[in-house]
Amino acid sequence: MRYVNNISYGNLRFAKLFLTILIIAISFLITGQPASAATVSKQKGLTLSPLRTEMNIAPGTAQNGELKVTNNSTKPMVVTMSSEAFSVINQQYDYAFTAESNEVNWVSFNHPEVDLGPEESEIVTYTVGVPLSAEPGGRYLSVFASTDSGLISNGVESRQRVASLFYITVLGDVSRVGHLVSLSSPWFITGDSTWNTSLQNTGSTHYRSRYSLQIKDLIIDRTVASMSGESLVLPDTIRLIPNKLPAPFWPGVYKAVYNIGLGDNPAVTKTQLILYMPVWATIIVVIAVTIIASWLINKYKKT
Repeated sequence: MRYVNNISYGNLRFAKLFLTILIIAISFLITGQPASAATVSKQKGLTLSPLRTEMNIAPGTAQNGELKVTNNSTKPMVVTMSSEAFSVINQQYDYAFTAESNEVNWVSFNHPEVDLGPEESEIVTYTVGVPLSAEPGGRYLSVFASTDSGLISNGVESRQRVASLFYITVLGDVSRVGHLVSLSSPWFITGDSTWNTSLQNTGSTHYRSRYSLQIKDLIIDRTVASMSGESLVLPDTIRLIPNKLPAPFWPGVYKAVYNIGLGDNPAVTKTQLILYMPVWATIIVVIAVTIIASWLINKYKKT
């Protein structure tokens, strides 16, 4: 009878331990779920679109385009149009602007000054004229829409300034020579993660790098998760590009295949193994190991 009671007591301990760990795991999975929807707020103040324009212009010719200027505030404003040259100052592509550039004079506007009422928009036509003497290659200009009519909360007048970037290629003998400087990706993930790549451009104008990631099953080579994107790389720069690494659904070892475009140079393909062990799978393993260990300890004590 004592032996039977010991068995019953051991089973009861197993049940309590299993239920405790199971409740913890379920509560973690429920509270760890991301929000189903994100709140998107309406942009206020002055806006300018499109934010980026690429154009190819031969020396001695001009190209016209349009920008939409919008007053999203409840007060009227006078908007002034201007242009500056821009460059990047680090691998994260933080911008620096200067009005001291000959290329600034390439841009002209049909209306350098625009009167906008509340919630009103207007189309501004611009012309980019490239002189005949311009050398082939990339030129990078920023068109600004600015106003001094905005008021901040303490009653002090503030200046609003928004930009649209022009990526101009002066046609001729141009090159887009990309190089893969580095690729960094984790070998172990517990959920969605990130991977980074650094790209260099030793050509004379910018190129658009198109890249992709496919996470594949090792056995049947089936794609279980993927992502793709593209980024502009300016000449004589190195750009650090962070990207999302999507997690598969099931835990296991997978093959990550990266394909990275490099302008005129052939695209580069890299492969790496990734171990995916989500938190819920780790909890299940811990539960199983704990139960087996407890059973073995109890069995050893009875012998």
